[in-house]
Amino acid sequence: MNDLPLVKMQEIASEKFDLANFPVDFIANFIYHSLSFESQNLTLEAVKNVLEDQPSTLEEKRVIAIKNYRKAIDFVFEKVKNKEDLDENALKDLHEILMDEVNVGGLYRNVDISIQGSNHTPPGHLKVYDRMKKYFVTLADYPTNTFDEIIEKAAFSLLQLDKIHPFLDGNGKLARMVLNYHLLMNGLAPVVFPYTEKQYYFECIEEFKVNKSIACFKEYLIKLEKEALGV
Repeated sequence: MNDLPLVKMQEIASEKFDLANFPVDFIANFIYHSLSFESQNLTLEAVKNVLEDQPSTLEEKRVIAIKNYRKAIDFVFEKVKNKEDLDENALKDLHEILMDEVNVGGLYRNVDISIQGSNHTPPGHLKVYDRMKKYFVTLADYPTNTFDEIIEKAAFSLLQLDKIHPFLDGNGKLARMVLNYHLLMNGLAPVVFPYTEKQYYFECIEEFKVNKSIACFKEYLIKLEKEALGV
């Protein structure tokens, strides 16, 4: 639950996360934690060095991934500043930026897959197109008049995208970007999912995939949002 009025939370968010002068430490932290979900032995200092164009001892693929993430963040910021929808074409563009020189980007998978460690099997590749169409229709219909509604929409944007798993690679990184787009578009603060809490993060995602319950992830997101706002 939330004790502050939505307008007050939006006021705090606008002061702490001004897109014209966005805190660089947040960007570095977001990239560091998000990439650490998948990469071992990455340090925050190494991420900052790449972002500042300083010499790096990281392998080239990691350097590219960090720079891609920075470009993807700029892409999202532009969408938010211009009040533009992150529609299906924009989502594919965002994925292509994330995957540039790393893997195939912007194209839905053309094979069936399974997720190691999950009790849920993503839809077959022939169903991905229809599921994604429904995904965007559902997002468009979500009300965003209250803090609770905004949080639920943002949570759904990540959870359902992760459940469909439309791309062969990069779905998790993409989903965390999409969630923050929806928070920013509705005047709230972006959040960082700490990689040290990734077990709980994945447990909440699994709860949605298997039991269709958004409650676990939504509660977690509320906690992270309050921490980001400092309330």
